Amino acid sequence: AYDQVKNLLKVSDILSECLNEYNDTNAMMDLVLFDDAVRHVARIVRIVRNEGGHALLVGVGGSGKQSLARLAAFICGYSVF
Repeated sequence: AYDQVKNLLKVSDILSECLNEYNDTNAMMDLVLFDDAVRHVARIVRIVRNEGGHALLVGVGGSGKQSLARLAAFICGYSVF
């Protein structure tokens, strides 16, 4: 179960902290967490946390799909290979 987010700024702050923690333990990932990126990471986390959850990220090259997926995996405690 999950709750609807009422304050996107609060989520953005939490994701920034997660990104800083990711950067402390992995190769530096310099992301700008604008509103759409925050929403996408939240969706990816929600999807992959479900049992058997998987997603196909579609977009033009260089749009940040892999970086957002790596951040989401880190938040969930998963390793990326």
